[in-house]
Amino acid sequence: MMLNSTKMLFMMFMFMSTLISVSSNNWLTGWMGLEINLMAFIPILYSKMNYYSSESSMKYFIIQSSSSMILLLGIILSSLKININMSSVIMTCGLLTKLGVAPFHMWVPSIMEGINWMNCLILSTWQKIAPLTLISYSVNNSMLITPAMLSMLIGSVGGLNQSSIKKLMAYSSINNIGWILISMMMSMLAWVNYFMIYSLMIFMFMCMLNKENMNYINQCFMSTFKSMNKVLFLIMLLSMGGMPPMLGFMPKWMIIQLTVMFNMYIVVTMMVVSSLIVLFYYIQMSFSMLMINSQKLKWMELLITKNKMMIISFFINMFGFIFIIIIKSMV
Repeated sequence: MMLNSTKMLFMMFMFMSTLISVSSNNWLTGWMGLEINLMAFIPILYSKMNYYSSESSMKYFIIQSSSSMILLLGIILSSLKININMSSVIMTCGLLTKLGVAPFHMWVPSIMEGINWMNCLILSTWQKIAPLTLISYSVNNSMLITPAMLSMLIGSVGGLNQSSIKKLMAYSSINNIGWILISMMMSMLAWVNYFMIYSLMIFMFMCMLNKENMNYINQCFMSTFKSMNKVLFLIMLLSMGGMPPMLGFMPKWMIIQLTVMFNMYIVVTMMVVSSLIVLFYYIQMSFSMLMINSQKLKWMELLITKNKMMIISFFINMFGFIFIIIIKSMV
């Protein structure tokens, strides 16, 4: 296991490199920030306690370095004024590969399966900030429709019949990236709001999974999994699936409204269908967890819990949407 001081050093470089990419005023500086970020994140991924982490870190290095070469090729072609449209397509492909957007998504479930929950959290949230920002600044948004719709479709269908929670979260991440790309085509504020709410929900959910040391869905059926945790697990899943009136419903409702305003009805249909599929397998998993092997389920335990983080997560997911609506009506 890595020393805490060493881990903190690499995490500092990871955070600083993202800030370099986000604040850059040219493509080369943004690319340099992405490379520093890659070299800082690889040691964080590796752990002697996890046999599969070395495989995942090597896969991540190969994929990210390959996408960096593609991005750099596009930057060079753009600077030489050689076929501007082609260079823009090449840069977009490089950034989409870094994000794990369909059809460049196959590495995401494989890597997330082999790392711990905290690294899954970083990979699903912080590591997406720099590529998303670079895409939103300079890339032609019309190129994003097809990969966004593919991501929503594959992210929703791919999560069906998964037994691994990490793979389920990987496909959920692919699906949500599709929503973010669609929102990016319409408003900078829209995708930032969506990403912030998504990151908050993922943070609460993965912290709970890390605390309970859960990796597979069948672990949810065990009687050692407390009643309160089961209910909170259910609420978090429904919130991430976009069930109203929970917190996860608000960003999806906002994006659908914007998409209808732009008369993108085919995209709206795909968004609604993919959201329903995601909600279906979340509900299927959560209700199975509550109903199967629940003879020892003591509902009086719901009234007593010592975990403040879970109580906070419960109120954020249940009443976050209503709270935001009240604040917006007052402004």
